Amino acid sequence: MSQQLKLREAVPKDAQDLLDFLKKVSRQSDFISFDDIQSTSIRDEEISLDAIFQSEYDELILAVLEDELIGYCRLERIDTKKAEFGVVVDKEFWNNGIASYLLEEAIDWANASPLEKIILEVYKNNSAAIHIYQKYGFTTELTKSKTIVMSKMVK
Repeated sequence: MSQQLKLREAVPKDAQDLLDFLKKVSRQSDFISFDDIQSTSIRDEEISLDAIFQSEYDELILAVLEDELIGYCRLERIDTKKAEFGVVVDKEFWNNGIASYLLEEAIDWANASPLEKIILEVYKNNSAAIHIYQKYGFTTELTKSKTIVMSKMVK
């Protein structure tokens, strides 16, 4: 990948690009489900992105390559100490370290926030994702029938 990858915080003007990206990637993998995205308006997404941008507990980081959105990660507040983490990368860019860059950025952001713990849920058969999460210090907290709940302390 000779182009320069940029990671940046999402802002309300990213609403259309983010909705388009989510629609695209939801068709690329069985690990991604955004059933409600089809009915989300641009205005609703702008409002949501503004709330995330203003929050000290929530964050949405975009991975942009030559003005194209190729991935994102999200920290979504559970309570004042915990946030749920999720990451999505366009299939065309898998195995290029994009998820790792996003994960590192999210952990750095969480370390500077009031949060103490990041939690995520991953499908048991998504071994690549599990490997990345373990590499960054996530441990298994709970095993369900199809998924594993993993967590990492950030304070």
